[in-house]
Amino acid sequence: MVLSKRNCAFLLVFVAAVCLELYQAQHIVGRCRCPSFSRIYRSNITDFQVYEPCPRCDSTEVILTRIKLDNSTEKLCIHPRGKIAVNLIKCWESINKEESRKMECIERMKRPEEKTSED
Repeated sequence: MVLSKRNCAFLLVFVAAVCLELYQAQHIVGRCRCPSFSRIYRSNITDFQVYEPCPRCDSTEVILTRIKLDNSTEKLCIHPRGKIAVNLIKCWESINKEESRKMECIERMKRPEEKTSED
């Protein structure tokens, strides 16, 4: 069986498409870090993470770390379109995603009465 140039080119494109599909299948779409969202209050937040959309999750994810009453920490996922998350994301982008400046964003989101009680 002799393959013409056209058939050979078609076969090459087909094999490349199959390889691409197999490569992308390594990423599980829809497996976000945050399967559900928690209600969060502004108090006792010590850290946050903002995860941009990626092949495994097509939405932005915001995870807060806070100190509970028993001094243990917990991580909470908050809705990325909620007021707190929107403000954190804006601040995160304004500080150019610099890890060392995260506390600036946490301080900005505190209520005025919380800020004065800490001073």
